[in-house]
Amino acid sequence: MLILTHENYHSNSANLDYMSRSQYMGFVYECEAKAIAKLSMEWVDIPTSAQEVGQYVHSWSAGTQDEFRAKHPSMFTKANFLRSEYLVANTMIDSLQEDPFVMSYLEGVKETILTGELYGVMWKIMPNVLNRERRRSVDLATTRSITEKVWDEETRKKVSFIEAYKYPLKMAIYSEIERLAMGRAPRDWSEFLIVAVSKEKTPDKAIINLTDFARLEVELAHVEVAMPRIIRVKAGLEEPIRCERCDYCRSTKVLTDAVHYSEL
Repeated sequence: MLILTHENYHSNSANLDYMSRSQYMGFVYECEAKAIAKLSMEWVDIPTSAQEVGQYVHSWSAGTQDEFRAKHPSMFTKANFLRSEYLVANTMIDSLQEDPFVMSYLEGVKETILTGELYGVMWKIMPNVLNRERRRSVDLATTRSITEKVWDEETRKKVSFIEAYKYPLKMAIYSEIERLAMGRAPRDWSEFLIVAVSKEKTPDKAIINLTDFARLEVELAHVEVAMPRIIRVKAGLEEPIRCERCDYCRSTKVLTDAVHYSEL
């Protein structure tokens, strides 16, 4: 099994050897066929400018802005300034670093790689901030809006960005893998918080406590149920299901019949 480093953490080899929260999300909440295509390198997601803004803010927190600039030259002018469509990232960073209370929650070891065996496979996580003294994991979240409700297809209603983007699931997986990696007793979980900052012209910000052990157990129970099929599909023992809605399925669709308008 691959020994993880910051250089190979996001590599295809690491994703083949380990399960991650984002990979799990791809299988369960997006499209199995696309998830397998990404693992076989048949498909590569192209990040949006909004995602790149979030990645730049994360590089500030991690102290890796120089490396980020080298890997994303298209985001910067010849004078090495952010291009206009990405400038909100600097405003977001200013909003965070000018707030002492926020910065106190970003104190700790940045981007620590942790692994643990859970439900038959090895998992990898990399908390944005790990504060062992305070028994606290902190995730830096960039979002379109902190207060605006988002439509959720699963529940068929508008929910907070926390629910829409499955942050309770991330809290559960990260808390359990952190517990396993630290060798603590079952259910001896640490505190989990989010430092959120919005991508609005005038950024909003909040510190959100996601520590909820009852919800954690519910989320882990869902993961336990889903993992047997994911393991079989990832191993090639079962065919992945196509969603026929995602960008991968649209790009590989082959028509065999007409569809009646009433089915749309």
